[in-house]
Amino acid sequence: MSKINGGDHPGSRPHANEDAILRALERKPHLTRQQISAVTGLSRSTVAEVVGRLLAAGALTKGRSPSTGRGRPPHVLRRADPPGLLLGLDFGHNHLTVAIGAPSGEILRERTVDASIDLMPASTLDLARQLATELLADEGSGLTEVASAAAGMPGPMSHDGVLQIPSLLGNGQITEPALALRAIFGFPVRTVNDTMLGAYGEMHAGAAVGVDHFLFVKASHGVGAAVVINGQLYQGSSGLAGEIGHTRVSGATGRCRCGNVGCLETMAGIEGLVRELPAPYGPHSLNSPSVGDPVVDRVVTDAGRSVGATLAPICNALNPSLIVTGGVLGSGHAEAFVKGVRETIDRLAQPAIARTVEVVPAALGIRAEAVGAVLLARREALAGATTRLSSDDPGAEDDQVDQP
Repeated sequence: MSKINGGDHPGSRPHANEDAILRALERKPHLTRQQISAVTGLSRSTVAEVVGRLLAAGALTKGRSPSTGRGRPPHVLRRADPPGLLLGLDFGHNHLTVAIGAPSGEILRERTVDASIDLMPASTLDLARQLATELLADEGSGLTEVASAAAGMPGPMSHDGVLQIPSLLGNGQITEPALALRAIFGFPVRTVNDTMLGAYGEMHAGAAVGVDHFLFVKASHGVGAAVVINGQLYQGSSGLAGEIGHTRVSGATGRCRCGNVGCLETMAGIEGLVRELPAPYGPHSLNSPSVGDPVVDRVVTDAGRSVGATLAPICNALNPSLIVTGGVLGSGHAEAFVKGVRETIDRLAQPAIARTVEVVPAALGIRAEAVGAVLLARREALAGATTRLSSDDPGAEDDQVDQP
């Protein structure tokens, strides 16, 4: 979609004002016309005109806000649901989750299975199609009824859709997963880094709803972060921002799967932590939610401290109000992990900044990425509808969907 035009003036294109209003309703789904005017900077007369046009085109719907006192509650506006179902795919280093969503973004069905996109990329993509077909059939539907799809991959992805895999494992790695998924499903699949999806899920349906400046940290088999500034995901010049798992940390000596020695991932990823656990502990002790085992809790808290040490200078630079921890460690062992992150932020970050940042586990838990995938699919469907609406304007330029 085209960039937001912050105000209305004689030179503004009509579709730029439509874009500003639709974006405002994406960030805050239920707004009155007066609130839209305040958020976008557009005049009330312009808002009234554009909203009327969007209502007539079916891009918006209206209803009444919940009553908060005397008088008739005001009309609120929201984005209209896209036609058809939504498909969300979450590819992890050791799992695959497929979710089917209603047009509203609510997940109807989902399934998680063991799978390795690193070691068996082709068969894992085939498995994703098989599971999607089965789940859609359970809904009495099929792939032709999918309005939009989105997927998350466990690795850094550049703006041009190339997966920069920090791994020495496997053969036949898929470097352009969006192209591979389109070939398998027969329709476009928006593909982004999985940590970005976790952040997207939490900012729209989890712990970060309404928060404009926050960090989302996924700690599982890999460690990554997503940065949200002014309510927008920041991806950097080439789309690779947030790869904190490959930051060198003090005291780390293990060889990382990226080939370097001493990466944070070797200290705070599941494979590294398994080596720290005494017998008879093993991967199952970390892959399942914590039940308060003191040995596991200590190891996970130490991992949180290592992550906190990496986040502290980022907090000093960006001053976020919230850190959300996700992944198997950050949400499945939330109490121990958050404790470690909190301790190190308090010790290493600038005191005033440390006091203002809250550290909480993901409200969506390990489902954050799957929920984010479905919600991103919904956004893609709505963006397609908006592009078609804008194309009715003969002066409109070709729109390009922004990163989530």
